[in-house]
Order: sequence, then structure tokens, then C-alpha cells
Amino acid sequence: MPVWLEILLNLSGYAGFVALASHGTACPSNCADHQTSTDDR
Repeated sequence: MPVWLEILLNLSGYAGFVALASHGTACPSNCADHQTSTDDR
């Protein structure tokens, strides 16, 4: 596999992970409720 292809795959995988982590698709409502409750404190 060419080096540039490996770098491209690494970057795209990292970008996808960051996008999923920042989106919070695992628990959209629970995380939102938890976030608002911690902001009120």
C-alpha cells in the first residue's frame, strides 16, 4: 500500500472519530440533559 494512501486513511479515520465524538450520537438526549444540569450548578 502506498504511503500517501496510508496517511489518507489515518487522517480520514481520525476525522471520522472526532466527528462522532463531538456529535454525541451515542446518547443525544441524555448527554444534553446532563450538560444542562451541570451548567446550572
